Amino acid sequence: MSKLITELQRLYFLDDQQWHSQHADASGNPAYSAAGALTPEIVAASLAGEKTVALQLVSPDGMARAMVVVFDKPGDWGEVANLYQAVQDELDLPAPAIAVSGRKGFRLWFSLAEPVAVAEVQSFLDALGRKYLADIPLNHRQFRPAADLPNDIAPAVINLAPARHTVTGKWSAFIDPSLGGMFIEEPGLEMAPNMDRQASILAGLASIKVADFQRALGILLAPAESDATDLSSLEQSANQPDEAASPRSPDAGHLNSLRNVGNHYSDPQSFLLAVMNDSSASPRHRIEAAKALLPFFSNNA
Repeated sequence: MSKLITELQRLYFLDDQQWHSQHADASGNPAYSAAGALTPEIVAASLAGEKTVALQLVSPDGMARAMVVVFDKPGDWGEVANLYQAVQDELDLPAPAIAVSGRKGFRLWFSLAEPVAVAEVQSFLDALGRKYLADIPLNHRQFRPAADLPNDIAPAVINLAPARHTVTGKWSAFIDPSLGGMFIEEPGLEMAPNMDRQASILAGLASIKVADFQRALGILLAPAESDATDLSSLEQSANQPDEAASPRSPDAGHLNSLRNVGNHYSDPQSFLLAVMNDSSASPRHRIEAAKALLPFFSNNA
């Protein structure tokens, strides 16, 4: 068995991994059919460009150990890079693999050391999207496995990389993160990548331990509760008397600044713009003001 197949198995394959074959439907779009157990010989054929292998990411008992974030626009490389760095810096998780798709956009592949219930995996991915990918339209990004996708997209199936794309003839491949900007115009390779180099890229990656996954999931879900508190504090800061913030409180200066800003504006948009641009306001309040402003600018787009 080749080094690359060994690394793919180590990072992403379930026990008794199942696969799907890919074909074109009546409209020419990719469609999948269950094809049974995935063997090293089938993977080798895929790596040779002889067939397209799609992984079934969820086991019959509802467990998953590979998570993939799909970016459909190659121009979203900046967001791909930001997410790649954020999961390491802010969630303290191992780096995911970055791949070009061979047709459009990028893929981030996350590996779990042990299978986790698919509901938790989907909760993790959804929370990841809310926290880090809010600026990307929903129709330009997807998750696998997913809770809900359009009817023509298999929610728990993803094409294995590296592989030759059946439509474009270009190759998907795992890439060095420092080279991502080179694929903004063309997210695929004209020729098959060096398979030993592909194995080396994957060999440097670690799987997410279950305890770390649970810890990161808790961090991602926590803002759902704190956001309401933060927005409430913005309203209170504009309405409560000055005595509400004690001079000894660390946030007293920030809250007083927010109140003073609000006294000069009569409409919400102007007030929120002032808060966002007020350097004396806390970063938390400035971020919340920026979030609250999004609908104003979206409506004008």
